[in-house]
Amino acid sequence: MRLKNKIILVAGASSGMGRQAALRAGQDGATVIAAARRLAECQAVADEIGGTSIALAMDATDPVSVAAGFAEIKARFGRLDGAFNNLGATMGTARVHEIPDEQWHASLAVNLTAPFLLMKAELPLMIASGGGVIINNSSTGGVRGTASMSDYSAAKWGLIGLGQSAALEYGDENIRINTIAPGIIRTEKMQEFEIAMPDLFKTLRAKIPGGRFGEMEDVASLVSWLLSDESRYINGVTIRIDGGVTAG
Repeated sequence: MRLKNKIILVAGASSGMGRQAALRAGQDGATVIAAARRLAECQAVADEIGGTSIALAMDATDPVSVAAGFAEIKARFGRLDGAFNNLGATMGTARVHEIPDEQWHASLAVNLTAPFLLMKAELPLMIASGGGVIINNSSTGGVRGTASMSDYSAAKWGLIGLGQSAALEYGDENIRINTIAPGIIRTEKMQEFEIAMPDLFKTLRAKIPGGRFGEMEDVASLVSWLLSDESRYINGVTIRIDGGVTAG
């Protein structure tokens, strides 16, 4: 199993891509720390994985909550081998001059500052234990402009820059830092949107080479591979997992 004996944190593990990635990491042999604000949902994930996996209540936008969470990780495990920082939210659509200041700050808080806070806590643990892997979850909105969602795109572009810069800084510490940029993935929330707006999603699907949206398992497989030693020479890159929609 590619992640056997590894301690892996999945932030945002209560649902969607994070939940699926946590389950896949567990299937691949990892002890998983399933973290999010919703502890009950994380506990269900940890219970499904079994073994020594745990649930952790943590609000990644709150430095105090992050510090408390990582104190528990250090006390319980003493190290961290990998992390999937799966955080993100859209705050609404508006043109730049119509975006409320509070929306701008909220978007940056969850999409950029929260991964930054997690990385600040993850990196010392990895340095102390001789290395590790961090994966940040950006978006296709982070590799191209998105009309009426400039706050989201700005934050997700910033996350890519953060990851690339950190990869340069910590490569000598045996730490790899990569970013994934998913397109439309059929999470629980996205499936609800698809039911509510079938015409829009039909148009979006038609723009994708192959004509299908991604599944959560597609993301989970990529994350598991990036966390493993099989990808040991992959560092500082952004991998688009979008069916080819941003290829041209």
